[in-house]
Amino acid sequence: MQRIGRANHRLDAPSRALLVPGNRSEVLECQAALSALKASQLDGDRPHPGDLDVLAQHVLGTACSTPIDLDDIYDEVTGAAPYRNLLRAEFDDVLEFVNTGGYALRVYERFRRLKPDDGRLAVASRQVAASYRMNVGTIVETATLKVWFRCGRFLGQIEEHFVQGLQPGDTFIFAGQLLQYEGLRETIVEVSPGRGNDPRVPSYAGSRLPLTTNLADGVRALLEDDRDWPNLPAPVEEWLRIQQLRSVLPKSDRLLVEIFPRGERHYMVAYCFEGRNAHQTLGMLLTRRMERRQLDPVGFVATDYVIAVWSLKPARDIHDLFAPDMHGDDLEEWMAESSLLKRTFRNVAVIAGLIERRLSGHEKTGRQVTFNSDLIYDVLRQHQPDHILLRATRADAARRLTDIRRLADFLVQIQGRIDIRALDRVSPLAVPVLLEIGRESESERAAEILLDEAEAELVAEAMADEARIPGPSDSRSAIAMQHLTMTAAVATFAGCWNSWSMVLRLLPTRPAP
Repeated sequence: MQRIGRANHRLDAPSRALLVPGNRSEVLECQAALSALKASQLDGDRPHPGDLDVLAQHVLGTACSTPIDLDDIYDEVTGAAPYRNLLRAEFDDVLEFVNTGGYALRVYERFRRLKPDDGRLAVASRQVAASYRMNVGTIVETATLKVWFRCGRFLGQIEEHFVQGLQPGDTFIFAGQLLQYEGLRETIVEVSPGRGNDPRVPSYAGSRLPLTTNLADGVRALLEDDRDWPNLPAPVEEWLRIQQLRSVLPKSDRLLVEIFPRGERHYMVAYCFEGRNAHQTLGMLLTRRMERRQLDPVGFVATDYVIAVWSLKPARDIHDLFAPDMHGDDLEEWMAESSLLKRTFRNVAVIAGLIERRLSGHEKTGRQVTFNSDLIYDVLRQHQPDHILLRATRADAARRLTDIRRLADFLVQIQGRIDIRALDRVSPLAVPVLLEIGRESESERAAEILLDEAEAELVAEAMADEARIPGPSDSRSAIAMQHLTMTAAVATFAGCWNSWSMVLRLLPTRPAP
C-alpha cells in the first residue's frame, strides 16, 4: 500500500494499481492483501531493540555538536522506545567504543574520537567532526562481488546477498553454468566447475521483502476455509480442490509436510508460511541435519510460503528433523562457517563510524571498505570476541538476514503438530515451489522454454486426478486448465474487465504454475 500510495505523486488524487500475481500462490496472497486493506489491518515490522551501531553514531554526532554528559545522554537515549531497555553496562560499552575503539583497538590513535572536557566528553578534533559529517547515515550501499574461476577467467558480477549463505563445496548456477563455490577473497567469489546436475544450494532472492506474519495468516485462512474458494479464479479453485482430494490443506496451527518421490530423488515439502528469510535459514539447518543422518540431501529451495528439500534417500523421523534444538549449535556453526557475519560486520562498522567510506577529496572503493572491515573483523574475533560491534553484528544478522526469532518461535509452536503426508507424486500445492528450482540461466528465452516444459510436466502430474473432483468445478476444469491464462485469472479476481484489452497487450499469456 505504501508503494501504491506514493506512485501517483499527487496529494489530491487517488493512486490506482493492478495486482499481477505470477502464480496461483500469489493469487491467494493478493486476495489476502486486498481483504486486509478493506479491514484496515496494516502490516509492518515488529518493534525490535535499537541497533547498537546506530547508537554509536548518535553518541558521536551529539559530541560533535557539544560536549556530552554521560548520565544525560544515557537518560536521553533510554527515553526513546527502541532503547528503553538498554542496560547501562551496554551503553558504557558503546561509549567506550566511540571513545577509544574498544580494548582491541585502543592502541590506534585514529580510533580515539573523544577527549575529556571539564567532566564531559567532547569530540577529539575538528577532523573527527568533519569525517563524521561526511559519513553520517545508516544506508549502506549493497555490494557486488566478482565471480572468477580459480584458473583466472572472469564470469561476471553478482550481488553479495547471493553468496552470504554459501559454504565451500556448495554449488549454484550462474551465467548458465553449474559452479562450485570455493571461497570469498575480499570482493572476489572464487569458483570451479561444478559436478552433477543439481545445485546444492539454489538461487534465491535474498533482497526481497519477506512475507509478513499478518499476510501469511490471511493466506492460511483462505486455504483453510473453502467457503470463499468459489470467489477465486477458476484455475485457482481447481488447484485447491485437487489438493484437497490428493492431500490436505495446511492448517493455521499445524505444519503440513508432504513427502514424495520424483525421478531418482525424494522430496520433502514443508508449508511453514514464515517468510523467505526464515525459510532460507531453515533450509540450511535441515540439510545439515539430514547430512548427519546420511540421507544425502542434494539441495533446497525456499519461497515465502514453502520450503522444499530434495535428497537421494527419503526423509524419515520428520518430527525429529524439525526439533527446536536445531537453531542452537547447528545455527552457530553455520553462521560461523559462512561469510554472512563478516559481511554484516562491514555494514555495522560503516554505520558505527569505525570505517569511513568518504574521506576529504576522495571516496573509498567497495573493495577497500571490505578489505579494511575483514582485517578488523578478524582482529576483534581473535582478541575481543565480545566487542560491542561483534554483538551488534550477530543481532543484526539474526534479525534481518536469518529471521532467527521467527524461526525459533515456529519450531517451538509446531512440536506435536506436524501433519505428514506420504504421496506417490507431487501435489498441486507443491508445484510452484518446485518450479523455483534452477531458475537462474544465461539466456532468458532458454529459461522460459525450460520453465514452460517443467511447468507443463509438473501441472499434468499434479492435476492428474482432476476428473474425479465432485461439484461445479467438473464442468469447467478442462477448459480452465488448458485455456484460461493467469492474465484472465488476474482480471477475474480483481474485477478489471474494463482493462481486459490493455492487460492482454501488456502481460504474457502462459498458464501460471
